Amino acid sequence: MFVKSVVTGAVLAVVLAGAAQAADCKLSADGDRGKAAAGACKGCHELEVGKPSRPTGPNLTGVYGNKAGSVADFTKYSEAMLAANAKLTWDEPSIMSYVADPKAFLASVNGKEMKHGMFFALKDEAKRKDIVAYLKETKACQ
Repeated sequence: MFVKSVVTGAVLAVVLAGAAQAADCKLSADGDRGKAAAGACKGCHELEVGKPSRPTGPNLTGVYGNKAGSVADFTKYSEAMLAANAKLTWDEPSIMSYVADPKAFLASVNGKEMKHGMFFALKDEAKRKDIVAYLKETKACQ
C-alpha cells in the first residue's frame, strides 16, 4: 500500500509540474497572434503544451527544431511525412512553406507527390510567421 501511494504521488507530481510549466509559458505578441492563427489547426492538432496528440494529428507545440514525423505519441503519419523524416527538420522556412502549401512542399522535399494528410493551406504570410513564432516559443516551454 505504501509503495502504491508513493508511486501515485510521484506520478501526480510529474503531471502537476508539467501543467504548471505549460501554464507558465509566456508568449510574445507574435506568439499570441500565432496561437490565434493556429486556431484553424485545432480541428486536427493539439496546440497546448503538455497535452497528448489527437488521433487526427500530432501536438504541434514541440515540433519546432524536430525531424518531420517524429512526435512520439502520434502514430498515423502519412506516407509523405514519414518519407520526409530523414530529410526535414522543422525550422522557420520549412514551416512557412509547408503551411502555405503542404502538398507542394512535401512533393519538393520527397522528390515526388506522395499520399499526405494535411489539406489546409494558409496563404497569409503574416499569419504563417506568427504561427512560427508560436511554435518556437512553445518549444521553449517543453
